[in-house]
This record gives sequence, structure tokens and C-alpha cells, in this order.
Amino acid sequence: MTRLRLLLATSVVLAAGAAVAAQTAQTTTDAWYARNPKLQMIVLQDPSGAYTVEYPKKDWLVLPGGGASLVTLAQKKGEAAVVLERSRLNQALEPSEITDLFAQLEADHVKETQPRSADVRSRVIDAGPRRLAAVQYNRQGQGGPETVRQYSIPVGRTLYRLICISTAARLAKYEALFAHIAASFAAAAPANPS
Repeated sequence: MTRLRLLLATSVVLAAGAAVAAQTAQTTTDAWYARNPKLQMIVLQDPSGAYTVEYPKKDWLVLPGGGASLVTLAQKKGEAAVVLERSRLNQALEPSEITDLFAQLEADHVKETQPRSADVRSRVIDAGPRRLAAVQYNRQGQGGPETVRQYSIPVGRTLYRLICISTAARLAKYEALFAHIAASFAAAAPANPS
């Protein structure tokens, strides 16, 4: 009987350890990519089921996209916005292929498409099974200086770019929100990855 109790106690401890490990794998301490349970968010689901993303419940609007842009989420006062774009990759990328080189290629893309961008820096975010690139830069916007943080998320042969924009003076206010939105983004795995 004592051996059975020891076996059951060991099983409970192992199960609790596995639950903690699973929870830790789902969360990250990266300030650029982390969910914030204090935020009140709404889930936006693409009508075709291709992706979901969370956005603030209060003072934000969902605007339709066009062209490469799927959707725009805009703060009502114009202090911040998030644009989700989609493009096609020549081949599917494995998480192990999301390296500093991929991040630098995304930074080069920013420099090419935003020639007046400044202070462009890139990095890889490793969030458990998901790896993505992040690029941050400054630019002159319609209302003055802006800071942009772009999350480049490959899913099969699709590259999603989640582009988070804030007035430079308000970045600190929206930084945790941008990190949460990026961490909430989920895309359906392609049926045929090739």
C-alpha cells in the first residue's frame, strides 16, 4: 500500500511539473512579445478562418484592408494603429530557418519600402514553438515622428507582417499592447504547405 501511495504522489508531482513547464512554454518574458492578462481584448477572427488576432475592447476600430493589407486596427484618437499584411513566400520556412539572416532581410525590406526610415534594428523572437522576426524603426508620419514595430511571422508559404505604429511620444503607452497583439496572433496552418 505504501508503494502505491508513493507512486501516486510521484505522478501528481510530475503532472504538476509538466503543467508548469507547459505554462512557461506558452509565456515569454520578452517585452516585445508577451500577453498581458490585464488588458481587455476582443478576438478578431478572419471570416475565412485564416487568422485570429486580439485588439483592445475600448477605443479601437476595425477598418477593412485592401491589397496586401488584410485589416487595420486603429486607436480612435489616432495615437496608434496595427496593420496586418500578407504576402507569399517562395518556399515554406521552418522555425529553425527564422534566424538573424531572416530578420536582417526583413530590415532590408523596410529600408527598401521606407527609404526615409531611421534607426532600423531587427531581431529574432523565440517564443517556444514559434519563431519570428521583429523590426523596429522610426519614420516621419502624417502627424509627426512615429515609431514602427513590425512582426514578421512566416506560416507555411505565407508571410504575415503585423505592423504596429505609434506616435514616437506615445510608444511607451502602447508597447505592452503591441507585444500582446503580436503574441495573440494565430494563423491556421496551411492545408498544403508546399
